[in-house]
Parts: sequence; C-alpha cells; structure tokens
Amino acid sequence: MIFKNLYINIIVRIILISATCILFPIAYIKYHDWIINANIIAFIIIQIIFLIRRLNFTNRDLISFLDSIKYDDSSIILSNEYQNQDYYRLSRRLQNVNKQILKLKEQNIQKDQYFKTVSEHATVGLLSFDKKGIIKLCNKAFKDLFSIDSIRNISDLNMYNANFENLLQDIKPSEQNLIKIQINNRIYQLTIHATQFILKEEKLKLVSIQDIKNELDEKELESWQKLVQILRHEIMNSIGPISSTIDTLNEIITNPENEETRKLQELNNEMIDDIASGLKIIKDRNLGIQVFIDKFRSLSRLPKPEFALVNVKTLFSNLELLWEKESKKKNINLESTIKDNIKTVYADKNQLEQVIINLIKNSIEAIGDKSNGSIEISVFNLANQKIAIQVTDNGKGINLDDVDNIFLPFYTTKLNGSGIGLSLAKQIIRLHGGTINLDLSEKNRTSFTIEI
Repeated sequence: MIFKNLYINIIVRIILISATCILFPIAYIKYHDWIINANIIAFIIIQIIFLIRRLNFTNRDLISFLDSIKYDDSSIILSNEYQNQDYYRLSRRLQNVNKQILKLKEQNIQKDQYFKTVSEHATVGLLSFDKKGIIKLCNKAFKDLFSIDSIRNISDLNMYNANFENLLQDIKPSEQNLIKIQINNRIYQLTIHATQFILKEEKLKLVSIQDIKNELDEKELESWQKLVQILRHEIMNSIGPISSTIDTLNEIITNPENEETRKLQELNNEMIDDIASGLKIIKDRNLGIQVFIDKFRSLSRLPKPEFALVNVKTLFSNLELLWEKESKKKNINLESTIKDNIKTVYADKNQLEQVIINLIKNSIEAIGDKSNGSIEISVFNLANQKIAIQVTDNGKGINLDDVDNIFLPFYTTKLNGSGIGLSLAKQIIRLHGGTINLDLSEKNRTSFTIEI
C-alpha cells in the first residue's frame, strides 16, 4: 500500500509540475504580470523541491534499512515527515525483516562457533583445503599430530612424505588411504578419509587423518598371541605322543630294579616289537611336525600374482567339471551364475582358481551327508566398482564362536583339518588387492565373498 501511495504522490506531483509549466507561458502571454509569473515559477520550484524531498526521504529510509542490516543494528530509524498508517506498517515490517535477518545471522554464528568447537575438541585430525591446496581449517588434533603451530598450504606437508600433497589432492570421497610418515624421529601409520563440499561457490575438500599405529600394534600383538596359541597347540599335539612314547621306550630298555639299561640279551621279541612300534610313532610324529612347519613356511612365501584377464565363464565351467564327480557322488547340486553380464576378471587365474577350489571343498565337507545339498558359485558387480565372486552352501554353517578365528593360520574345527586353506585364500586375495569375507546373513546358508 505504501508503494501505491508513493506512486500516486509522484504522479500527482509530476502532473502538477507539468500543468504549471503549461500554465506559465499562457499566463505570461495573457497577463504580462511579473508577479503572477513569479508566483507560477515559485510554485514550480516548490513542487520540484517537494518531489525531490519525497524521493530523498524514501531513499534515506531504504539506506537506513540496508545500513542496519550491514552493521547488525536491530533498530531502524525512519523519517517522521510523511508517516501515516501505511507507512507505519511498512516500518514495522522492515523492523521485523531486519530482526529476522539478525536472528539468522546469530544462528549462523552460533553454528559456526559450535562446529569450530567440535572440530577443535575432535581427537581426529581435520584439514580442509581448496583446489589450490590453501588451508581453510586445521584443528588442534592435526596440529598436535604433526607438531606444528600453523600451516598455510598442504604442500608444506611434503616435508614429512614426498607424496603427501598428491595423496591429499587425489584421494576421492569415501576412499581410504594409508601413509607412513616420520615426525620427530617417530614413525606414524596414518589413515586418511576424505569428503568434498561447496562453501560460498568454492569447492573444498575435508580430510580426516588419524594415527592407527597403536591400533595396528595391538591387532598385530593379538594376532601373534592367537598364532602362538595355535602353534603351541599343534606342536604339543605332536610332542605329547612323542614324549609319552619315549617314556614307554625308556621303561622297556631300563631295568626297574636298578634303573640300569638292559642288555641286548635281556630283551625279548615282544620288547623289540614295542621298541620298533615306538620308534615308528616318533618318526611319524616328527614327520607331522615337519609337514606342519612346511605348511607354515608356505604361508609366508606366496608368489606374486601374475595378473591377466580371466574368462569367468571358462573359469566356472572348469570348476564345475572338476567337482562334477564328487558332487554327484554326494548328491550335491553344484551350479554357477554369472550376473551383470560380467565376462572377465583381472586376476591370477591359477591362484584365484585355487581359492575357489578350497572354498568349494569346504562347502562339500560342510554339507557332508545332508540330503539336497547345494553349492552356488556366482559373480556380480558391487557398488564400489569391484567384482564379487561368491561361494554359497546350505551346509551345517559356522559356529559364531569360530567366526573371528577361521582365517587364522592352523585354526580348524575339523578333526583332520590343517587350518591352512582359508588363511592361504585370504593371503592370495590380499595380494590381489581384495578381500574375502564370511556372510552369515541368510538363514541356513553360508557364503564366502571374494571382492577384487
């Protein structure tokens, strides 16, 4: 309404000025009276002055409103000269708009302060930078980790590792990278995560950096402790019978009366047979320990994969043909499925085939004498641009207590198992840059998924 009145006021004044300008020459020609002409001129000047004042008055109020926003002033001082009911309502609206803007500013300041406080108290190092590498945020945990007071550009981090800048620039959102650096003569293992966001039309990258060396050391110690327990168990399984047999042999060849070694003529055929049997037991157990050690050594001497494109259809056909006789003998339905029109995978054919053979063997043993046993080998795409090869069976499954240990060397739940298969499979897949995981999500079904 106030703008309508302003328009009307301006139009009226312009009409009056125009009419007065037209009247001036008419009066001049008709009356030739300088007093009348002077009054007309004065009226024109007064109308122009009032029009200019009216426009300046509106401009002053708008400038006052904008200045109050600029300088975060909650009060707006408007002119009092032309106030009416409509203008009063406009003033109130401008006041409310200004207060609302100030409230939003205060909220943004509070949020900004909140996030700064959170980032400063975070135990993970946080660093944000633009495409030129200029630092926008660097929290206390990051500065403490690198023992620095300030940093301007990520290129300054190259003093710790020559590839640090390139790694930060190239890392993609949802990606994780590891880097080893040396700070004050101490080695750090850092894990780096990244995300991107746009702030004021500027694309920024936020990375979180955390030292995981202690966690790795703890996991490594835990793995070694488990491995030592398993090694001790396996070795004691062999040493126990050997020690018992040696005691038995010692009793045979020792005279219980004087604890002296019997002479050859004191030994009868039965004693000699017992000695021969005991020596055979010792020999077999010794051979068992040697085989065990050879298997242990094989885990740390895997050849590097020879990568090539492997035809999936041919791979699966060979596996089905290899296990056809065994699966029919035990009435197991073995079938393969190729999804997402996958034709090839990039891997070492022999090593990948060895892993899948081991998984199928485990599945057949898990099914045992169960009727209607089934094993499915499938390949499909994953959301992380990797390919998954999955071996699924409906066997007896895996006890939850054993899930954390099944990939440990020499850990086995089978009476005659070696505990090498899954550990070997995991190492082979790791050499391929992938992972192998156990999935127990489906009821009565066990799946091992290889991601490469």
